[in-house]
Amino acid sequence: MPPGQLPPGVGPGPIPVSAMPPWPGGPAGYYAPRPEPKRNRLATVLIVIALVASSVFAGALVNGWRPGFADNPTGTIDGLAVEPGEGTVPSPDADAPASEILAYLREQAQLVLDAQSESLLNGSLDGWLAAYDPTLHTQMTGRYDSLTSMQVSRFDYQIASGPIEDASGAVPLYDISIALSYCFVEPAETCKAADIVFDTRWRADDDGMRMIEVQNSEFGEGPHPWEVTDLVAAVGERTVTAVPVSMEARLDEALAVSEAAAENADQWAYWEKPDRYVIYIASDEEFDTWFGGMWDSEDVLGFALPLNGTVDGERQPSTYATVMGVDRTGWGEGLTSVIRHELGHAVTLWAAPSERYADDTWWMVEGVAEYIDHGDRALEDYDRMWDVRDYVAQGGCAADILPPDEDDDTLAGSGKYGCGFLGVHYMIETYGVDAFAEFFGLTAREGTPAVDAAQTVYGKDYAAIMEEITAFIAQTV
Repeated sequence: MPPGQLPPGVGPGPIPVSAMPPWPGGPAGYYAPRPEPKRNRLATVLIVIALVASSVFAGALVNGWRPGFADNPTGTIDGLAVEPGEGTVPSPDADAPASEILAYLREQAQLVLDAQSESLLNGSLDGWLAAYDPTLHTQMTGRYDSLTSMQVSRFDYQIASGPIEDASGAVPLYDISIALSYCFVEPAETCKAADIVFDTRWRADDDGMRMIEVQNSEFGEGPHPWEVTDLVAAVGERTVTAVPVSMEARLDEALAVSEAAAENADQWAYWEKPDRYVIYIASDEEFDTWFGGMWDSEDVLGFALPLNGTVDGERQPSTYATVMGVDRTGWGEGLTSVIRHELGHAVTLWAAPSERYADDTWWMVEGVAEYIDHGDRALEDYDRMWDVRDYVAQGGCAADILPPDEDDDTLAGSGKYGCGFLGVHYMIETYGVDAFAEFFGLTAREGTPAVDAAQTVYGKDYAAIMEEITAFIAQTV
């Protein structure tokens, strides 16, 4: 997908979407397969996405009062259940104005949510299910198991809008939109949370308020995998690695690959070290659903998704989720490469205040992820070197490293990404990794145009730097 273009039906976010061309010789998104000699790597297409989801109902007041809640003006949450009337808002009379009814219902729902969150974090399935109508218990038991397997450590609810009464049926129902901030493993006080917003429908009666319908979060940030799939997870020193229950036998293998990739990526924590990498392994079925399933092409094998979250009371870029399509990579070298590349994006763009993926930075963003994946192997062992050589022979990367576009064939797409890798390699070898990290931080992370950052960091024009890079590429291949 061309830089700056979002998938159909997805609203704009702070960062354009980019699609990485495939490994040479494999299936391509916009590129025809290109034969190559002596290659044993699977084709990969790696995605960096930044999408911001928002789902807020318009405010409205309920039109009347039905349930006869107990008249208890104060109370506290004691134990697992929330009794009607607990809280600080008095139970309204039958003829109370709509504003009083709304305030009471809102607090009652928030109390139920708070009690449910506490039950989840304390490992009480009964307390978790108490917030739901029995018709949801089977589904929500699966969700509870997924979250506890991933060692959920923060699960903070906040009502975003509602209640809005639906009085069309025999019993009034209430629509409430809920914001949720959650973390895995890391302490709730310091973790980098991810936020979602989702819609619910509640019934209010003499027994209190309970959810009878729960929608999944939507748009670019939803549904998150644990909302729609029963998962099992393993926790290592640096990662939470989750797979569908059907893949449980491969969980230890997935964790080992993820932990090794995380250790490799951590060497690039020049800005802020990720508190925890969250890695989901998907079959084709899950890959088409998780986080919106917006990628129609089977050439897309993995993606890294920057997520916003509430940190210190403010919503900001916070964490990353990475998804790997193992049906497309296999469980061998292809999966290892995808995870190493994607965690390269996560570590270099973690909590970036103003990501910039433009013509002057894309080669750095993708090039450094390639560099992190390539590791300390010899330059001649770089997987795309054959394509870079042929692409340069056709006139590519002669004066600049242009981003791929949908008219590129496999050679051009792969060659451009190879040029990005060689550009990053040259900058690090010539000027040092600290200078490159400063340059990358100013441009890709903070949004400064490269023409300005080049003078600040290197004391040179950006055009002069690009001339050096393209000369190095020509000499190398």
